[in-house]
Amino acid sequence: MADNSKADGKALDWFAVRETTPEEDRFLASIAPEHLRAEHEERAAMDPQTRKTEFEARKAEAERDRMAEAKKLQEEFTKGEELKLKQEEERTRREGMKQGAQTRLPPQADPNSIELEFAMSSDTAKITLRYLLDPYLPERCVVGFYGRGSSAKSSFVASMAAHISGFASTLWISCEELTDWIKVRHTKAGGGDGTLQVVKAVAVKQDHQGRTVGSTFNVYEHLEPAIIAAAVRIENLPAHAGVQSLRLVVLDTAVGLTTWERQAGPNSDEGVKKLMAYLQGIAERHNLTIAVIGHANKGKHEYLADSVMGATAWVNSPRLSFLHAQDLREENEYVAVVAKTNLVWFGLSYKTAPVHVLYERKDGPDTVLVKVEPGAVVWGRRAMEELWQEATTVPKEGEGFEDRRKLTVADIVRNKLVEMVHAGSEPFITREQVECQLPDVKVNRAQWAKVDMDLRQFEFVHKVELTTGAKNLTLYRPIKAEETN
Repeated sequence: MADNSKADGKALDWFAVRETTPEEDRFLASIAPEHLRAEHEERAAMDPQTRKTEFEARKAEAERDRMAEAKKLQEEFTKGEELKLKQEEERTRREGMKQGAQTRLPPQADPNSIELEFAMSSDTAKITLRYLLDPYLPERCVVGFYGRGSSAKSSFVASMAAHISGFASTLWISCEELTDWIKVRHTKAGGGDGTLQVVKAVAVKQDHQGRTVGSTFNVYEHLEPAIIAAAVRIENLPAHAGVQSLRLVVLDTAVGLTTWERQAGPNSDEGVKKLMAYLQGIAERHNLTIAVIGHANKGKHEYLADSVMGATAWVNSPRLSFLHAQDLREENEYVAVVAKTNLVWFGLSYKTAPVHVLYERKDGPDTVLVKVEPGAVVWGRRAMEELWQEATTVPKEGEGFEDRRKLTVADIVRNKLVEMVHAGSEPFITREQVECQLPDVKVNRAQWAKVDMDLRQFEFVHKVELTTGAKNLTLYRPIKAEETN
């Protein structure tokens, strides 16, 4: 077979432009496809000087294309060499650790360098707990979000990041998802322009189940510089951009974004506790909440904390940890419960809703990016565990599912209120009007307080605003679409 890649001993230049004659252009026009015919006919009708000028312009354009392609190839080659160098450095470091090169203890610190503080009664007046989003994201803390694949845990965190974007920006670091998907999901879920920055980490190592356990990003080496760089970029934006300071950092997943020591890996309490202590220090130093996303083990476990893949420190070390799972009773519905907390026990059901179509199918479901729409929160450890068991327990043969979820008084009132507000018959709705529509439901002040808390907490779902009328009368009105943009 003839080699068409070479001519006259020279490699074929795909960007070369050949000067043609009018006869050639007329011939080409006669055999060219419809969309190219006019170009050859126009060239055939040119006078010699115009043909010369047009040829020189095409040749210059081809040269620009050739230079751009060469530059692109050079950049790709350079990136490949840099990646090889980093991998070799990491291999050398690990070999040194195997040989005991780093086993020596560090020298003792000077006692005068240790900072100590006394506990004083005056401290109680200024110590409080604040949330970026109550009750999910306490400020200056590390929070864990764990679950099996397809439990919408990343979308859960992404929806919260979009919700708080009016007063807080997010830095998202991922070795699990495409950068463009992360950005589009944020804006389509209601996040403001410029309120999310993404660091792309390339996965370089996976376990036997295909989960990423190593990447080009190392938390110990790159996280704090990335936070500082993101904060500086926000500070340098013009004031009219309205982008708020960096308050949330997301690591998806922490296992894949950390370079682990051989004797203290992600399945070791020692390695995970060291990582969590490091992250907590960064959270306090930079006034951030750090959301750690991770995978869960297969199968049922007696204790929720044992459901998380690897060391138990993944659950026990953060101030607050969640476990996510698919609700087996309903399509596209899920549950999240607190797996460990020093704060308060609770759980909730949530569902996903598409916000962007990635691929449309005529005869099957579309491939989409989703946001999360949270349901009612159940408070208390017993209620939370019941929610988890009902949602994740596979029924015995012949039993089928028994959905025992019951709406509370606050749930019933909130649902009726939202329905009346968006019915559009009146500009404002009062509590008295809602109670008149529910003659069999007795509502007390505490239950109304729960309704108001839920409306404020999930304003982006219910689209209802609380305001005050004459004599401090509580009023409810719809939030129009333009008010949320």
